[in-house]
Amino acid sequence: MTTNSIIKITAILCLYIISSCTEQQKKIEEAEQIQELKPVINLLYDSIKLNSFKYSDLVKFSTDSIEWEKRKGFYTRLDSLEFFQVYQDTSERYLAQSDRSIDLDFYYSKQKSKRNLIERTFLQQRESEYCDRILYHLYDLNGKLINKFIVASHCGDGGYYENSEGKFINDSTYVLLTEDNYKTEDTVKQNTITYTKTTTIIKRNGEINQNKELINTKIE
Repeated sequence: MTTNSIIKITAILCLYIISSCTEQQKKIEEAEQIQELKPVINLLYDSIKLNSFKYSDLVKFSTDSIEWEKRKGFYTRLDSLEFFQVYQDTSERYLAQSDRSIDLDFYYSKQKSKRNLIERTFLQQRESEYCDRILYHLYDLNGKLINKFIVASHCGDGGYYENSEGKFINDSTYVLLTEDNYKTEDTVKQNTITYTKTTTIIKRNGEINQNKELINTKIE
Protein backbone atom coordinates (compact mmCIF):
# COMPACT_ATOMS: atom_id res chain seq x y z
CA MET A 1 0.00 0.00 0.00
CA THR A 2 1.45 3.34 -1.06
CA THR A 3 1.97 6.31 1.25
CA ASN A 4 -0.68 8.30 -0.64
CA SER A 5 -3.23 5.51 -0.15
CA ILE A 6 -2.52 5.40 3.58
CA ILE A 7 -2.95 9.19 3.80
CA LYS A 8 -6.27 9.03 1.93
CA ILE A 9 -7.61 6.21 4.13
CA THR A 10 -6.50 8.06 7.27
CA ALA A 11 -8.20 11.25 6.09
CA ILE A 12 -11.44 9.38 5.35
CA LEU A 13 -11.37 7.74 8.78
CA CYS A 14 -10.79 11.11 10.46
CA LEU A 15 -13.69 12.66 8.58
CA TYR A 16 -15.91 9.71 9.53
CA ILE A 17 -14.95 10.00 13.22
CA ILE A 18 -15.52 13.78 13.23
CA SER A 19 -18.86 13.35 11.47
CA SER A 20 -19.93 10.63 13.93
CA CYS A 21 -18.93 12.78 16.92
CA THR A 22 -20.77 15.79 15.50
CA GLU A 23 -23.88 13.71 14.85
CA GLN A 24 -23.71 12.21 18.34
CA GLN A 25 -23.35 15.66 19.91
CA LYS A 26 -26.33 16.88 17.87
CA LYS A 27 -28.43 13.95 19.14
CA ILE A 28 -27.40 14.71 22.73
CA GLU A 29 -28.34 18.39 22.34
CA GLU A 30 -31.69 17.48 20.76
CA ALA A 31 -32.40 15.03 23.59
CA GLU A 32 -31.59 17.72 26.16
CA GLN A 33 -33.92 20.18 24.41
CA ILE A 34 -36.71 17.60 24.34
CA GLN A 35 -36.15 16.88 28.03
CA GLU A 36 -36.39 20.60 28.82
CA LEU A 37 -39.63 20.96 26.87
CA LYS A 38 -41.13 17.70 28.09
CA PRO A 39 -42.78 19.13 31.24
CA VAL A 40 -44.51 21.82 29.19
CA ILE A 41 -45.57 19.45 26.43
CA ASN A 42 -46.90 16.97 28.99
CA LEU A 43 -48.85 19.72 30.71
CA LEU A 44 -50.56 20.80 27.50
CA TYR A 45 -51.12 17.39 25.87
CA ASP A 46 -51.45 14.93 28.73
CA SER A 47 -54.94 13.41 28.86
CA ILE A 48 -55.20 13.90 32.61
CA LYS A 49 -54.38 17.57 32.31
CA LEU A 50 -56.74 17.94 29.37
CA ASN A 51 -59.46 16.62 31.64
CA SER A 52 -58.54 19.36 34.11
CA PHE A 53 -59.99 21.99 31.79
CA LYS A 54 -63.62 22.66 32.68
CA TYR A 55 -64.77 23.67 29.18
CA SER A 56 -63.97 23.03 25.53
CA ASP A 57 -63.99 25.19 22.40
CA LEU A 58 -65.73 28.23 23.84
CA VAL A 59 -66.73 31.05 21.51
CA LYS A 60 -67.94 33.52 24.15
CA PHE A 61 -66.18 34.41 27.40
CA SER A 62 -67.37 36.19 30.53
CA THR A 63 -66.28 35.81 34.15
CA ASP A 64 -68.60 33.63 36.22
CA SER A 65 -70.48 34.51 39.39
CA ILE A 66 -68.97 31.71 41.48
CA GLU A 67 -67.52 33.10 44.72
CA TRP A 68 -63.73 33.03 44.86
CA GLU A 69 -63.60 30.71 47.87
CA LYS A 70 -65.89 28.18 46.14
CA ARG A 71 -63.94 27.99 42.88
CA LYS A 72 -61.45 25.57 44.47
CA GLY A 73 -64.15 22.91 44.43
CA PHE A 74 -65.36 23.72 40.93
CA TYR A 75 -62.20 24.29 38.86
CA THR A 76 -58.83 22.50 38.93
CA ARG A 77 -56.06 24.64 40.40
CA LEU A 78 -52.57 25.10 38.97
CA ASP A 79 -49.84 24.08 41.40
CA SER A 80 -46.52 25.95 41.53
CA LEU A 81 -44.84 23.86 38.80
CA GLU A 82 -47.83 24.10 36.48
CA PHE A 83 -48.05 27.85 37.14
CA PHE A 84 -44.57 28.49 35.75
CA GLN A 85 -45.07 26.03 32.89
CA VAL A 86 -48.23 27.88 31.87
CA TYR A 87 -47.00 31.48 32.21
CA GLN A 88 -43.30 30.89 31.40
CA ASP A 89 -42.43 34.22 33.00
CA THR A 90 -40.03 34.39 35.94
CA SER A 91 -41.38 37.82 36.88
CA GLU A 92 -44.76 36.22 37.68
CA ARG A 93 -45.14 35.31 41.35
CA TYR A 94 -46.88 32.16 42.53
CA LEU A 95 -49.05 33.33 45.43
CA ALA A 96 -50.99 30.19 46.29
CA GLN A 97 -48.54 28.48 48.66
CA SER A 98 -51.04 28.73 51.50
CA ASP A 99 -54.25 26.68 51.44
CA ARG A 100 -56.05 29.82 52.56
CA SER A 101 -54.78 31.90 49.66
CA ILE A 102 -57.35 33.17 47.18
CA ASP A 103 -54.72 34.37 44.68
CA LEU A 104 -55.30 31.33 42.50
CA ASP A 105 -55.07 30.19 38.90
CA PHE A 106 -57.32 27.56 37.33
CA TYR A 107 -57.56 25.47 34.17
CA TYR A 108 -60.48 26.94 32.22
CA SER A 109 -60.89 25.74 28.63
CA LYS A 110 -59.07 23.85 25.91
CA GLN A 111 -59.59 25.36 22.47
CA LYS A 112 -59.37 23.67 19.08
CA SER A 113 -56.72 25.52 17.08
CA LYS A 114 -57.13 26.49 13.42
CA ARG A 115 -53.48 27.55 13.28
CA ASN A 116 -51.60 24.36 14.19
CA LEU A 117 -50.96 25.79 17.66
CA ILE A 118 -51.88 24.79 21.21
CA GLU A 119 -54.61 27.13 22.50
CA ARG A 120 -55.81 27.13 26.10
CA THR A 121 -57.49 29.52 28.54
CA PHE A 122 -56.80 29.99 32.25
CA LEU A 123 -58.80 31.75 34.95
CA GLN A 124 -56.85 33.85 37.44
CA GLN A 125 -58.02 35.75 40.50
CA ARG A 126 -55.91 38.39 42.27
CA GLU A 127 -56.93 39.79 45.64
CA SER A 128 -54.38 42.64 45.49
CA GLU A 129 -55.88 43.88 42.21
CA TYR A 130 -59.51 43.02 43.07
CA CYS A 131 -59.66 41.30 39.69
CA ASP A 132 -60.41 38.02 38.05
CA ARG A 133 -59.50 37.44 34.42
CA ILE A 134 -59.69 34.77 31.77
CA LEU A 135 -56.50 34.70 29.69
CA TYR A 136 -56.19 33.13 26.24
CA HIS A 137 -52.77 31.48 25.75
CA LEU A 138 -51.17 30.60 22.42
CA TYR A 139 -48.33 28.03 22.42
CA ASP A 140 -46.30 26.54 19.60
CA LEU A 141 -46.27 22.74 19.23
CA ASN A 142 -43.14 22.53 21.41
CA GLY A 143 -45.08 24.10 24.27
CA LYS A 144 -43.43 27.52 24.10
CA LEU A 145 -45.75 30.41 24.97
CA ILE A 146 -46.05 32.80 22.02
CA ASN A 147 -48.71 35.22 23.25
CA LYS A 148 -51.63 35.72 25.60
CA PHE A 149 -54.52 38.19 25.85
CA ILE A 150 -57.54 38.88 28.05
CA VAL A 151 -60.87 37.46 26.86
CA ALA A 152 -62.90 38.44 29.95
CA SER A 153 -62.36 40.23 33.26
CA HIS A 154 -64.13 41.64 36.28
CA CYS A 155 -62.44 44.12 38.60
CA GLY A 156 -63.89 46.26 41.35
CA ASP A 157 -63.25 47.82 44.72
CA GLY A 158 -65.18 50.55 46.48
CA GLY A 159 -66.64 52.82 43.84
CA TYR A 160 -64.61 51.44 40.95
CA TYR A 161 -65.55 48.61 38.62
CA GLU A 162 -64.53 47.30 35.23
CA ASN A 163 -66.34 44.54 33.36
CA SER A 164 -65.15 42.94 30.12
CA GLU A 165 -66.60 40.14 28.06
CA GLY A 166 -66.38 39.15 24.43
CA LYS A 167 -66.57 36.55 21.68
CA PHE A 168 -64.86 35.24 18.58
CA ILE A 169 -66.53 36.61 15.46
CA ASN A 170 -64.45 34.24 13.32
CA ASP A 171 -61.54 31.82 13.81
CA SER A 172 -58.94 34.55 14.19
CA THR A 173 -60.77 37.66 15.46
CA TYR A 174 -61.85 38.25 19.06
CA VAL A 175 -63.87 41.29 20.13
CA LEU A 176 -63.77 42.36 23.79
CA LEU A 177 -66.28 44.91 25.12
CA THR A 178 -65.38 46.78 28.31
CA GLU A 179 -67.40 48.98 30.67
CA ASP A 180 -65.23 51.09 32.96
CA ASN A 181 -66.67 53.20 35.79
CA TYR A 182 -65.12 55.09 38.67
CA LYS A 183 -67.73 56.37 41.11
CA THR A 184 -66.24 59.30 42.94
CA GLU A 185 -67.29 60.03 46.53
CA ASP A 186 -67.42 63.71 45.63
CA THR A 187 -71.17 64.39 45.32
CA VAL A 188 -70.51 67.48 43.22
CA LYS A 189 -68.59 65.69 40.48
CA GLN A 190 -70.38 63.47 38.01
CA ASN A 191 -69.42 59.88 37.26
CA THR A 192 -68.05 58.97 33.85
CA ILE A 193 -68.70 55.54 32.39
CA THR A 194 -66.49 54.59 29.46
CA TYR A 195 -67.29 51.89 26.91
CA THR A 196 -64.49 50.52 24.73
CA LYS A 197 -64.00 47.78 22.15
CA THR A 198 -60.73 45.87 21.81
CA THR A 199 -60.27 43.78 18.67
CA THR A 200 -57.61 41.07 18.76
CA ILE A 201 -56.50 39.41 15.53
CA ILE A 202 -54.57 36.15 15.90
CA LYS A 203 -52.03 35.45 13.15
CA ARG A 204 -51.17 31.95 11.96
CA ASN A 205 -47.83 32.04 13.80
CA GLY A 206 -49.51 32.96 17.10
CA GLU A 207 -48.60 36.63 17.05
CA ILE A 208 -51.45 39.05 17.71
CA ASN A 209 -52.54 42.53 16.65
CA GLN A 210 -54.80 44.54 18.95
CA ASN A 211 -56.82 47.68 18.34
CA LYS A 212 -58.70 49.51 21.12
CA GLU A 213 -61.36 52.08 20.31
CA LEU A 214 -63.74 54.22 22.32
CA ILE A 215 -67.39 53.37 21.68
CA ASN A 216 -69.24 55.67 24.04
CA THR A 217 -68.95 57.81 27.16
CA LYS A 218 -71.82 58.32 29.58
CA ILE A 219 -72.09 60.89 32.39
CA GLU A 220 -74.17 60.06 35.46
